[in-house]
Amino acid sequence: MEPQIWWVGIDVGRFFHALCAVNGAGEVVWQRKRVPNTTAAMRRALDELRVCAGACTVRFASEEAGGNARALMRLLAQREETVYLAQPLRVHRFHLALGQPHKSDPYDAQVIAQFARQNHAALPRVRPMEPQLEALRVLSRRLEAVSRDLRRCLNRLRATLAEYAPEWLVCSVFSDWSTEAALGTLQRYARISKLRRTPLGRLAQALSRWTRGRFGADHASALQQAFAEVCLPPAVEDAYVQALESLLRQIRTLLAEKRCLLALQAEFGYGPETAAIIVSEAGAVADFPTEPKFATYCGVTPIKRQSGLSAGSAHLSRFTNKRLLRAIFQATVAAVRRDPLSRAYYDRKRAGRHDPRANTTALLALARHRTRRLYKVLCQAEPPSAPADGALREHASQLTKLAA
Repeated sequence: MEPQIWWVGIDVGRFFHALCAVNGAGEVVWQRKRVPNTTAAMRRALDELRVCAGACTVRFASEEAGGNARALMRLLAQREETVYLAQPLRVHRFHLALGQPHKSDPYDAQVIAQFARQNHAALPRVRPMEPQLEALRVLSRRLEAVSRDLRRCLNRLRATLAEYAPEWLVCSVFSDWSTEAALGTLQRYARISKLRRTPLGRLAQALSRWTRGRFGADHASALQQAFAEVCLPPAVEDAYVQALESLLRQIRTLLAEKRCLLALQAEFGYGPETAAIIVSEAGAVADFPTEPKFATYCGVTPIKRQSGLSAGSAHLSRFTNKRLLRAIFQATVAAVRRDPLSRAYYDRKRAGRHDPRANTTALLALARHRTRRLYKVLCQAEPPSAPADGALREHASQLTKLAA
């Protein structure tokens, strides 16, 4: 006699989760309406569920595998439990078919459990992310956050320059504001903090020389006072630089262990930052059986709204990874400027078109073409070997806490 299966639906919330278990006949056999989103509380709930289930096989289903559900999915992966991923739209239609007017978090968990019991054969399973990829994803997102904070401070500096000394924005010292090492754009003073400590007389002479006498000591004093208000303190500035360098070193180390950085650099010219985003957000390429499904996840295949003979505008899939799409699209724009083959492909797609969306359509076509090559490169890359101990897994959990 086969063991009975319990189907557990999980309604994910920001602070609390709702869990409901049904047996093979669809009867509710176990339920917890408010489980705090903490590791200790979720571990107690899972232990209690296992005791109540006894010899029964337990299967889980959820509408979300990341975000607020990441900690719970990590616990289930450690216990080697089977978790199914249910599409929210299909679960909603299933709820409407049941004809129940009321709606609450515990009832949503029961609906998910009933939906998984009847449709588990067509549902994908949630696979635990490799520790290397999880650490790489946390590092890449942390690097992006630090770079965004630094860019925000530099934008405030530029706004101050535009207000007090517009000529400084076009002189050779402040000509380049687009590089990632934006602190190095102040070539004369090397650091913003050093510019703030420059004597007023020297700053007034430089300002008068660069503006041909239109600005003098008064403007230099106002500019230096504005620097004191908006510039980064030296300690914070050094901390930003050290944080960026440390994150880049860790990312390069993980990509070297992943053995795909060289392949991505040779094929596409990606740097460590772009390669980290693409490798970590793409995850296991084996989860995508075909290249078109991988392209849909990357967001380079818009879906058209069509009903009968009427067709609307295209839109992205609900499962598109926005960070992956942004990295691929930015790399595509850079390839048009620097790669002759990509530029030729872009020109062919845009030839003969004069509509306003010709540029976007050609870039999207080039991104789709490069995604085909990216899928082949990631499939051919050698998979990483499993770690001998739990050191890397512990490192990934520490990085996750740091990013949070």
